[in-house]
Amino acid sequence: MNDIIIDIVCPVYKGFNYLEPLYNSFLTQKNVKINKIIFAITDSNDDEMKNILDFVKEKNITSFIVKKEEFSHSLTREKAIREYAESKIVVMISQDIKLTDDLVFYNLVKDIDDEIVYNFSRQICTNKSIEKYIRRKNYPKESYIVSNSDIEKMQLMAFFASDACSAYNRDIFIKLNGYAGYNVMMNEDQLYSKIILDAGYKKKYCADSVVEHSHKYKLKQLYKRYYDAGVFYSKVKVFDNYKSTDSGLKLALYILGQALKHFDIPVLFRWLPDMTSRYLGMKKGRKAGKKNG
Repeated sequence: MNDIIIDIVCPVYKGFNYLEPLYNSFLTQKNVKINKIIFAITDSNDDEMKNILDFVKEKNITSFIVKKEEFSHSLTREKAIREYAESKIVVMISQDIKLTDDLVFYNLVKDIDDEIVYNFSRQICTNKSIEKYIRRKNYPKESYIVSNSDIEKMQLMAFFASDACSAYNRDIFIKLNGYAGYNVMMNEDQLYSKIILDAGYKKKYCADSVVEHSHKYKLKQLYKRYYDAGVFYSKVKVFDNYKSTDSGLKLALYILGQALKHFDIPVLFRWLPDMTSRYLGMKKGRKAGKKNG
């Protein structure tokens, strides 16, 4: 069996301490050949930035620098794929993920072809936090493929995806004009899912490709994330006609049920302020987006 040739794109902002272990984990991956590693580095203009640039030079990593005020979750990734990537398959990752075994990339990319053109990995969280239960809910243990015919049943969930660890068919990405000109600060993965499904292509959730992705958000940070999500949904009108089949209330009750089942005291204490921050952030963000739109 020939190794599958891939390029890796990783947006980098600060996070120097992530880079060495992340890079080393790339080298352990089996059944793939890494043609190119591309770092899209957002300038932080500090000592950490200098360390990142030294690391890039030492490891012979391809990179380009983005001014902080010009960073875009969609356009920065699109620039990396269009202008720097070369391989047909491009793996997109976040700097703070951990690969859980040596077949993460292979299991992610092995089914990419000219029909299934966008795949994403299963994420797990090892924190004793609400996020652990959210990951379990959103990233099941069974793989599935989504096509245009599934949208009516799945509604908004048909477009669920994550660029924390994903794979793009670069030829199709370019053919479809990337993210269709959208300049967004989040949910570019969901947007691209919409683009490919509308064009008649398919995507796959790869449950056998597992990465650890854990955060410890403060309530203020959580509010900001959901505020930004609210702004996104109010401005990106292509999602207006779809329902959320798994509402925020259902998710909140699922988390509460799991915390009670496992007698998870920290999560029980955090549950109400956490859910409130998410709800208010989304509501205020949608309102602000409409007002400024």
